[in-house]
Amino acid sequence: MKYIRDYGNGLKVPEDELTPFERNRLISEGKSVDRIQCCLDTGETMAPLIGCGIKEYYHSAEKMCELEEYIYNTFKSDGVGLSTTLRGMAEAMGSEIKYTDTNVAQLKTPALTLKTIDNAKIVDVEKDGRLPIILKGLRMVKDRLGDKVPVSGTVTGPFTVAAMVLGTEWLLMGMLKCPDKIKQLMDVIVENNNKYIEKLIDMEVGIGFADPVSSTTLISPEQYHEFSYPYFKKNVDFIKAHGRGCGLHICGTSRGLWEDLKTTGIGLFGLDNVESIKEAKEVLGPVMAIQGNVPPVDIVKDGTPMEVLESAKKCIEDGHDCKCGYVLTTGCQMPIGTPEANMHAMMDAARLFGRNM
Repeated sequence: MKYIRDYGNGLKVPEDELTPFERNRLISEGKSVDRIQCCLDTGETMAPLIGCGIKEYYHSAEKMCELEEYIYNTFKSDGVGLSTTLRGMAEAMGSEIKYTDTNVAQLKTPALTLKTIDNAKIVDVEKDGRLPIILKGLRMVKDRLGDKVPVSGTVTGPFTVAAMVLGTEWLLMGMLKCPDKIKQLMDVIVENNNKYIEKLIDMEVGIGFADPVSSTTLISPEQYHEFSYPYFKKNVDFIKAHGRGCGLHICGTSRGLWEDLKTTGIGLFGLDNVESIKEAKEVLGPVMAIQGNVPPVDIVKDGTPMEVLESAKKCIEDGHDCKCGYVLTTGCQMPIGTPEANMHAMMDAARLFGRNM
């Protein structure tokens, strides 16, 4: 057996025996594989790894592709892809976004107010905002890496898009003061998301959603059920109508939403590190795969490689026997400044502790 790293104390990391595609195929057939799957949750926060400012990354399909090539070639993650990012669809709908070279983009001026929801824009995904840049980058990634590793596109969940179109405080206020207007906006966002999703389907890439504003850190399960769930499900139903599946990640607390999530039709749910893999395995595991949930800040950014290995080992122990499958990753996107040694340790944990699972 060939080894690629030695952490000492007998922890010698074996080389992968299978390609990501071979691993995927065998898992889908219920057969044994060399190790569990592990995906690095990266994106714009990792742009400095290729000497690129974050603002430049946001506006360059070439830099987006270059980063995905670097991530795959350096760490051999089991997946690559590009995201609309949390504000990409809102920007296409008219929100003004602030970009800097040292931090992720932030909402500067919302596109709409509660009084102007009637003006909500139907987007052209090939022309509006940065969506054309992201789609171009995704096509480049598919062309350059699509024969080596699964490629996916991440879409922002409708409720989070609404928060970036109105501003989060005004969205929450609107749910109380003018709920019908908020639902009217949500329908427009569903249509816009489906236009983008249709491009992903045409490209034959995987599809995932990021929906942090749907967290019960911000809203109640009852509010989720009324204002987020129905519209997210419309996007999922659109995907399933095309014979495809999808996954979802919600930051923060989500336990109160799990019964709803079981009926959305998603095939995978990504847990924030504040939630329990063991509990998710029992509640969600019979109907979907789960992924997570090594702490991205305290452990992956600020910890040592050995601490990453220890935390990831615990996640693997808790999740490996999930009925519908388990994928090792962080509880959320890896932050700016995450050491490459710790990213290697994430992947190495799957190679060391995720064997013969």
